[in-house]
Amino acid sequence: MAIHVIRSGVFAVNSLIVDIEDKDKKSCFLVDPAACFLSGDEDKILDYLKNKKLDCKAIVLTHSHFDHITGIAQIKKAFPAAKVYLHESEAGELLNPPGPMNKSVLEFFGAPQILDVIAKQPQADVLVKDGDEIFGWKVIHTPGHTPGSICLYSKSENTLISGDTLFDYGGYGRTDMYGGDEATIIHSLDRLRKEIPEGTLVYPGHESFGFKF
Repeated sequence: MAIHVIRSGVFAVNSLIVDIEDKDKKSCFLVDPAACFLSGDEDKILDYLKNKKLDCKAIVLTHSHFDHITGIAQIKKAFPAAKVYLHESEAGELLNPPGPMNKSVLEFFGAPQILDVIAKQPQADVLVKDGDEIFGWKVIHTPGHTPGSICLYSKSENTLISGDTLFDYGGYGRTDMYGGDEATIIHSLDRLRKEIPEGTLVYPGHESFGFKF
């Protein structure tokens, strides 16, 4: 298994391309496709997939904040069979018009015009909950940064994909925006400390990656 990181989007999201074992072809799933025309890198992820001749089987969203989702439509256009996975508590965010969380967050950042971009993104195909599995990766519901934030954990690969729940040096996602809650994210981090073995490799949604838990 390999994870390739592409920094993309308006806030330099770590978009992850995760290999899937497939006897017939080279396959992967994509986590948080952020590349878009707003950041001038709309072809960055798609070019990599095409150059590596990878078949994208799924698009997994660690949460639905605008900076993590602006590249969904382009990937779905190229790979129409790829299903979009999102936690069930944020199903209302990928709608036209977008849900209240992104409306509030974009007002917070003074960029309400991005709502038009979000409105053009496809809705989720699969709504996940805590304990589900996606290509062998366990879904861990870790609310706090947003109500539907998730991490993905692979015991066999000793790897945690943490979204905006956990960053390097003990950092974690901000909780001062709509849907965020400090006590809740602290509880989520405590859960990760109990369930995830020390030494697990961590791939967060921003900043440095591949550090040890």
